[in-house]
Amino acid sequence: MPTKEDVVSKEIIHLKQKVDEMGLELRYITTLLQRSQGSDPRSPELFDLLRDEARKKAETRLDAGMAKRCDMRPECRQRFMDLLDENLDLLDRPRVTEEDLDRQTDKLEALKSQAVTGRCDGCFREVGSLFQDQAELMRQLRLYRSKEEIRDSIDIMPEDIIVRDLLEPLSNPQRMVIMKALSRSQRSFTELSSLTNLRGGNLLFHLQRLTGTGMVFQRGGRGDYALTPKGQRSLETVN
Repeated sequence: MPTKEDVVSKEIIHLKQKVDEMGLELRYITTLLQRSQGSDPRSPELFDLLRDEARKKAETRLDAGMAKRCDMRPECRQRFMDLLDENLDLLDRPRVTEEDLDRQTDKLEALKSQAVTGRCDGCFREVGSLFQDQAELMRQLRLYRSKEEIRDSIDIMPEDIIVRDLLEPLSNPQRMVIMKALSRSQRSFTELSSLTNLRGGNLLFHLQRLTGTGMVFQRGGRGDYALTPKGQRSLETVN
């Protein structure tokens, strides 16, 4: 039977873990706010930042939440991180499908099938919670929606916004040339001018139309132009 000192010690350890998690979350939010002040919030750099912070969060929570006195801890931790890293690799895609997450869920279930009943429950609760957090991150970034969510969103789709922010920006041939070029690589203003045969203010007008709707962003304010995840999804929609 655990003594009072054992109970108090476990509570202290639990509180310390929570404080560590809160510190990580605070650093995460602060970094995002600082980074978003200098760049487009839909930029690939922000996605890279989110991926890095999500990985650090996974490592911290697994270190704190997995069973300490278990010979399988190192191997299981590595397998869990491999799975969670595969989830985060999905952030590179313009869209994450329900099938993508189903495949990842099947891998987690395959790991569970090898677990010892009652002994491994805590570790799988932790990795399961992290798995759900990552799926929610994909949802917040609008990379992932379930089929049911897609059906529901179609019902409430605002027609005027869809026309203004999706259809109109893509309805111009020269803007489509810009989008297609940026889907392959970043381009400078000069390169886009050569591709479109537009000069000065004429090209700037079309670029502002695309940046204003979140399909394109400019690195550092004066750098090359690049396609955002929304822009990539828009191209795939009309493909």
